[in-house]
Amino acid sequence: MVYHSVMRLQVRVLASATFLAMPQVAWSQGQIIDQGSFTITHNGQRAGREDFTITGTPAANPQELIARATVVYGDRRLIPELRADSLLTPYTYSVEVKNAGASQEKWRGTILRGRVSAKIESSRGEAAKEFIASEGALILDDDVYHQYYFVARKVTSGTIAVIIPRRNSQQILKVASAGEDRIMIGTQEIEARHLVISDASGEQRDLWVDAKSRVLKVAVPARGLVALRDDPPR
Repeated sequence: MVYHSVMRLQVRVLASATFLAMPQVAWSQGQIIDQGSFTITHNGQRAGREDFTITGTPAANPQELIARATVVYGDRRLIPELRADSLLTPYTYSVEVKNAGASQEKWRGTILRGRVSAKIESSRGEAAKEFIASEGALILDDDVYHQYYFVARKVTSGTIAVIIPRRNSQQILKVASAGEDRIMIGTQEIEARHLVISDASGEQRDLWVDAKSRVLKVAVPARGLVALRDDPPR
């Protein structure tokens, strides 16, 4: 079923006028689009670390992006994997949450024609969830930071729908430009684009990305959370 869903999605994208008008990136097999790590702090104290890789591959036609990470908060570990088409639209997502090395929850879902179909495994057993998502909605999982790359690539001002997988829900986020800025990464100061993202509750997230939309820093002031890149993008 997933194979046929992906094939239908590819046909739809190939037929899209937007796709035909969009400049294409010549991704070679396994080409790294971005790779790095973030140190995550809570109220100034180290709370976790995220190691991630975003690659492009021509294994599908059109090309797909694959974003993987390992996010560690003490004994808690998240292992997400996102697959999206060349328009950045996700079609599969999975995340496993482990506590002290033992699997606590697995969430696996497909996104097709405005519907998310997910299977959740936990200590309570297995469950299936389905919910509606807007066309072109992105994935933005809780406590995962490299996925803001897709937000920065997709919109610099306006609104964007995002799927929050483990909540089995969708949110509409407002994105506004806060102009140009400079961010210190390691010993290097990098020119950055500052975006302000807010949800319906009014909670604000500050996002800094470089000229290629690679995430440099994410801050959630209301929660005292900051994810800062350890090294400059290569």
